[in-house]
Amino acid sequence: MRASHANRLSPYLLIVAAFTLAAVGCSPSPTVANGSASDDTLGSSAEAASPDAGDPNADDPVADNDAELSTTTTTAATTTTVVETVPPSALPLPDTAVALAAALDEAERAVRDTALTDADRDEWGRRQQSLYRHLSFNNAWADDVVANVDPALTDAVRLNWSARQSLSSLVNTETLHSELPAWRVLAPLPPETLLGYYKQAEADTGVAWEFLAAINLVETRMGRIQGVSTAGAIGPMQFLPTTWAECCEGDPSVPADAIAGAAKYLTDRGGPENMNRAIFGYNNSDYYVTAITSYASVMMADEQAYYGYHAWEIYFLSTEGLIRIPVGYEQLEPIPATDWLAQYPETLFAR
Repeated sequence: MRASHANRLSPYLLIVAAFTLAAVGCSPSPTVANGSASDDTLGSSAEAASPDAGDPNADDPVADNDAELSTTTTTAATTTTVVETVPPSALPLPDTAVALAAALDEAERAVRDTALTDADRDEWGRRQQSLYRHLSFNNAWADDVVANVDPALTDAVRLNWSARQSLSSLVNTETLHSELPAWRVLAPLPPETLLGYYKQAEADTGVAWEFLAAINLVETRMGRIQGVSTAGAIGPMQFLPTTWAECCEGDPSVPADAIAGAAKYLTDRGGPENMNRAIFGYNNSDYYVTAITSYASVMMADEQAYYGYHAWEIYFLSTEGLIRIPVGYEQLEPIPATDWLAQYPETLFAR
């Protein structure tokens, strides 16, 4: 059997909420068991929103794609116009392929805008994620969307869509879970902190940092998910303890160590000279290789794209639908999806 670090959280965890966290170790092509479906191939994915936060995908009374709403209050003496800012992540989802292409143009540019504050860029990253998720539910639009985006963004949109399709192919929608996983979902480390770890690992091994960021994104949404996968993998890069002991040093639950360990593991399996082979060794799936390579390619073309990915949240595909699992979620045991939705109905993705 071929050694494989296999991502234990990604395919089933972050795309369908059915992708079971893969673990670095000896394993065949992964079966999606707890990933976050629809977003990347994770059956379930953690979100960056508190349980009491409003649904970022809910319909809003916004007439167009502007992020402002105006209300007018009239009194006997004056008329006052109050401008209410609508976060990008709360804007309504487009209802046509052409409108979706325009919305993706806007979001893709925004996540690359160095003039924006970190908070604003995160908002646009979540908007970007929700738009690709929306495209997954309207995949017949895909060709028209790619054809109508700004030519300067065509490659990025095409690659992001390719990654999404590949990860979705890892999800077994016939075995969706009726329970949400026993996870603790935390905010990720700051983007610059993680970027420093990726680039240090690249300097040490030659493995391009973009591949490490892509794996971190797909496995645990940049470390948002804390919990043991069904395969027994742990940490932000999802290592089986036995595999870690054979190849790496430090603690696989510590981001700096885990990222350095992933780079070392990839070099042991052919990187950086043959990254396809190395990534396949990490998770024995051609779909996984395509997804990781696609995300990495987007960041290689423009490093600023990384900041959009850093904002992506966790969604879990359950028998009740696609559910957003926010930062602050903490369950020691699996919880029925129906119980969660009864308390937090806004976390059900409305497409």
